[in-house]
Amino acid sequence: MRSNKVLVTRGPANVPDQSPRGAAAPRGSGFAGGFANLTEAVDAVAAVDSLLASLAASRAVLMETVREWAADQPERFGAPEVEADDVAGLAPELVEQLAKALRMPEGSAVALIEESRALVHEHPRTLAALRGGHITHAHAQTILGYTDGLRRANRVALETRLLKHARTTTPGELSLVARTERERRLRPERSTEPRIGPRKGRSGRQRISASPTGRPTR
Repeated sequence: MRSNKVLVTRGPANVPDQSPRGAAAPRGSGFAGGFANLTEAVDAVAAVDSLLASLAASRAVLMETVREWAADQPERFGAPEVEADDVAGLAPELVEQLAKALRMPEGSAVALIEESRALVHEHPRTLAALRGGHITHAHAQTILGYTDGLRRANRVALETRLLKHARTTTPGELSLVARTERERRLRPERSTEPRIGPRKGRSGRQRISASPTGRPTR
């Protein structure tokens, strides 16, 4: 089993009293010392936000490490033996205890496990951006959602484009970009799908095919 512990122990920055983005931490005890100007105050908040993103990345890596650990010893949890990257055979005990510890429904715990596996194994660049505080957890979820189900080449290309936009957009704005880009990349794939209905023959009659909604279009 591949170990991901090194990713868990590294923080976004190792400089004392400095944020991942280089902003100086507030002086004095807590925030009582105040700020020199508005820029410093906003940078302090942004630094904490970057730290939260880094922690979300660490949680994803640790979550995947736990899943792999449980998958390697199914006899311990009474779960069926499955492939190392398969989330379908999750041990019920693992899901139950994670849900309880994280105070979330079991369905949400399963979704978080699946998200963590995808970040670690399929989207390492998104994971790195999250760990560096360059994007938020919501940005990462948007990227995973809109690249899901695409062929590898299209998935990588879309992820690259979305990572570039994610640094300067809100998750909502990124979603709009992602929707347009995903549709553009799906069109060539749809053209290769088998068509349903009569095909155009030598008589020159118009061919009827199925639309993405299942209704025939002329």
